[in-house]
Amino acid sequence: MNNGKANGRVVSAALIIGIASLGSRLVGLLRERALTTAFGAGDTFDAFVAAFRLPDLIFNFVVVGAMSAAFIPLFTEKLVASKQGKHEEAFDFALSVLHLVLLVIAVLSGLYAIFADSLVPLIAPGFGGEKLTQTIQLTRIMALQPILLAVSFVLSGVLNSFKRFVVYAIAPIMYNLGIIFGVLVLVPMIGLMGLAWGVVLGAGLHMLVQLPSVIKVGMRWRPVMHWAGEDVRKLRRMILPRMFGLAGQQVNLLIVTIIGSTLAAGSITVFHLANNVQSLPIGVFGIAFAQAAFPTLAEQVARGRMAAFRDTLTRSFRYILFFVVPASGFFFLLRSQIIRVLFGAGRFDWEDTILTYETFGLLLISLFAQATIPLLARAFYVRQNTAIPVAISLLSIATNLVLALLLAPSMGVQGLALAFSVAAIVQLVALLGILHWQLDGFNDRVVIFSMIKIALAAVLAGAVVQGLKYPVAAVVDMQRFWGVFLQLTVAMTGGIVTYFGLCVLFKCDELSVIRRYLPRRLKLVAETEPELEGLED
Repeated sequence: MNNGKANGRVVSAALIIGIASLGSRLVGLLRERALTTAFGAGDTFDAFVAAFRLPDLIFNFVVVGAMSAAFIPLFTEKLVASKQGKHEEAFDFALSVLHLVLLVIAVLSGLYAIFADSLVPLIAPGFGGEKLTQTIQLTRIMALQPILLAVSFVLSGVLNSFKRFVVYAIAPIMYNLGIIFGVLVLVPMIGLMGLAWGVVLGAGLHMLVQLPSVIKVGMRWRPVMHWAGEDVRKLRRMILPRMFGLAGQQVNLLIVTIIGSTLAAGSITVFHLANNVQSLPIGVFGIAFAQAAFPTLAEQVARGRMAAFRDTLTRSFRYILFFVVPASGFFFLLRSQIIRVLFGAGRFDWEDTILTYETFGLLLISLFAQATIPLLARAFYVRQNTAIPVAISLLSIATNLVLALLLAPSMGVQGLALAFSVAAIVQLVALLGILHWQLDGFNDRVVIFSMIKIALAAVLAGAVVQGLKYPVAAVVDMQRFWGVFLQLTVAMTGGIVTYFGLCVLFKCDELSVIRRYLPRRLKLVAETEPELEGLED
């Protein structure tokens, strides 16, 4: 498999994941709008977000932090080594991991539900009275979520290794639809606990939608528990450092929740909303390219093709920045319009809007870092290098904690956002610097020249965005939803058209490569060598 085919496969996969991620994020924003309209930025929404925090931390530590980084490389090695179309050994490994993860998550979630009365006050020390009681009740129900998602993400790892990205990418949409169903249907029926049962429903849909595709690739459930096998032992040895290496952001969000609970009511909600909006380009571009590149990077390492590995990594890094750099600029210039359009209704008042868009702006400072960290972290783990990213993740956590404690008393939730951004930038600089040294460069001349063109095009397009805001505001009623929406749409469209037009003028390599694969059918056909026939979608 030549580098061109590998990069084409990554771009095609990233396109599929990115489109589905966009759909999922948009549905997620509809979910947030339903919540803000019903509850505003206050105690109830704070309790809901805080109730999420520890179940999410358990899930990300054991599953995302371990499985996504450790399972896929090991499972891919077994697929590469297996005979054509015969993957029983690989499936036995996957089932053993599934059963082990399910047992660990079930025990941790059960303990959390039992001892929620003692644990929740540690997560939200500023909560008291009814707010604390609501959080405990919500969190006991939502302790079921990590169990369902644990099964789902092992299935996702199998589909990723087979390069079947479509259903994997649709699963989060189903998750968000379940939560929306909880807000709109279950809450009116059974009260506030309907929010928690909506989360459980969404996690169940996330799992169920992937089952047919897993069966299609040949995996069948069997009571396999080879927990003493060498592969599972190897996975267990890799889990602990990878948990800390990839769960840094979750720990940082936990810090935000703990400190935010001591601030004004609604602070946790404001950070949560701002973070979810700025996560849109991270999911659509950063995580999409990281997920799409991961199986290819794992395959290249398994085959000892380090030159191809560096090329795939470098190109994926550039593709992410090609989209994220202008997105961060456009979002910053239109931050108030975005927040007003998304959440400015019902019980979400003007004061909530101002605080959210100001927090949003501070998070956008590190958007480029947050979007590229998932790819760079996987570049370490796919080569079974754990110590360095773990140390860097701990550095990021320490940076966030110290700055949050220093800034929150005077800046409130905005101090939490600034601390979060600085920590992400520190993590990126450390990852990038060490990885650059280990790989003996990133094709530096090409990358630097490419970044100059991207930055110049983004700045000029940003000027167009800013310039378009004023004439639109002069002819529409900016006190009404449609006026703000029209200003946002016109300015954003003008910026996007200008940016891509300038990229054509500057002959940006990223645009030409991505454009080459955009017309391809939206069913990923991974071009692989003959011995990997049957792994493609």
